[in-house]
Amino acid sequence: MTSTPSLAATVLTGAAAGLVASWVKSQDEPVLQKVAERFLPPTPAQKVQPAADSGNTAVMPPALVVDEVSKAATGVPATLDTKTTLTPLLHYGMGTAQAVGYFLAARRWPSVTTGFGAAAGGAAFLATHGSTLPAMGVQTPPARLPGSWWLWEGGSHLLFGLTLEGLRRLAVRR
Repeated sequence: MTSTPSLAATVLTGAAAGLVASWVKSQDEPVLQKVAERFLPPTPAQKVQPAADSGNTAVMPPALVVDEVSKAATGVPATLDTKTTLTPLLHYGMGTAQAVGYFLAARRWPSVTTGFGAAAGGAAFLATHGSTLPAMGVQTPPARLPGSWWLWEGGSHLLFGLTLEGLRRLAVRR
């Protein structure tokens, strides 16, 4: 029989799991992109759209957010070095925040874990790439992105959610 972890333990394990799941996502995304583009090759014009190429940091949403913040704060766009340095902080920070939210929600409503975290990964995808990032103007609207993008970006978010749930279950057992 497992007991419910304390609120502090839930937040801390959620944060740790978020870092791990974000790392997993960052590692699997380029692999998924290569595979997806073999089956659904994007056009050269599609590859340069914001969010369409995980290998091009300068046009990925976190880098474009850094650029927007830099312009708002200083009036000057961010350099490529600044984007390259700060992009992982945004990526890991967002993943960690989403993971803590997931762990807290699972603590209160266990049904959110249905599908072994796949629904959480899908929700993270829809809440960011499916709506917020395009609305902010830092990502091409999903309907205009290549089919391969849906596979690798959506797939990496599903793996993020599956990783979170696997880690959550390990933590709850201890």
